[in-house]
Amino acid sequence: MNMRTASADGAPEPCRCAPCNPGRMGAAVTPLLIVAIVALNYIPSVLFALDMGIDAATVALVVVFHLLLGLMIVAWSFTCATDPGVPPERWQRQMAGEAAAGREVPRICAKSGLYKPPRSHYCSVTGRLTLNMDHFCPWVVNTVGFYNRKFFVLFLFYACATIFFSAISLGARVPEMAAWAATTDRWLPGVFNVVLIVASLVIDVLLLFVLGPFLIMHVRMAHKNETTIDGSRYPQYDLGAAANLAQVFGRRRWTWLLPCYCYGPDGDGIHWPTSSGGGGGAAQRGSSCGGGGGDMASSPLGAKPSSSEVEMESASEVGATEPV
Repeated sequence: MNMRTASADGAPEPCRCAPCNPGRMGAAVTPLLIVAIVALNYIPSVLFALDMGIDAATVALVVVFHLLLGLMIVAWSFTCATDPGVPPERWQRQMAGEAAAGREVPRICAKSGLYKPPRSHYCSVTGRLTLNMDHFCPWVVNTVGFYNRKFFVLFLFYACATIFFSAISLGARVPEMAAWAATTDRWLPGVFNVVLIVASLVIDVLLLFVLGPFLIMHVRMAHKNETTIDGSRYPQYDLGAAANLAQVFGRRRWTWLLPCYCYGPDGDGIHWPTSSGGGGGAAQRGSSCGGGGGDMASSPLGAKPSSSEVEMESASEVGATEPV
């Protein structure tokens, strides 16, 4: 699909693959835990259920489980693979020209040496200035930012839906399934089959208590046009629920629950309209970017910044990472 770029009236860029780097590779083993949790649910929810006997109810449960699991995996894959977005080089050249002409320009990130759009932050894990950065998530081995935030929220949503469905369907059949599992050695010795069923239920319940509030928090932040890093410090970006959610999920509401890029988010991650009607393309005075102390890297675009243009970021914000 031919899509306009960020230089054309604030339209989103085409979906791009996130580059690999040592920071991401260091967290690459974390998703193996997701594979283990999926396997722990798949064995009793599908394999055990089919072995106990095939009827219409069992087939329906298995089909729904696969549908939810498939949506979760696709959302997770897009979160992992999609580039969260960085300030485009053409925009950097434009800002360098504006600075050379003596006009007001956004501040410069001390770590990357790039002009910093509003709401962007430097990720210390990937070493990139990320548009609308929320945090670095080891579970998806990627920074959550402007272009993959939709997939991250959908990953949480479909993960909770899959786990909830699995827990309910297993819980309703625990007595019957446990009695069957104790007498068969098809998959594991009888008692271990029962342990597997109980372990699956216990882990599902624990995950729901962890992921449920996490999902609610991220939906609430999207609803208010906030991020984990920014919090509620910039209420001027709250345009109302519909406009806020469009900047995460896109303008076409029928695509909101689809874990695919479709038309992209509403905007380009650089220009942010405000509730007062103004644009957000100028310097973000209260925002932070850059890193601890030290000399700022010179701009690679030929415009040497003055000391007043340099913006330092607090240690608590650089590379914000969700707890493992």
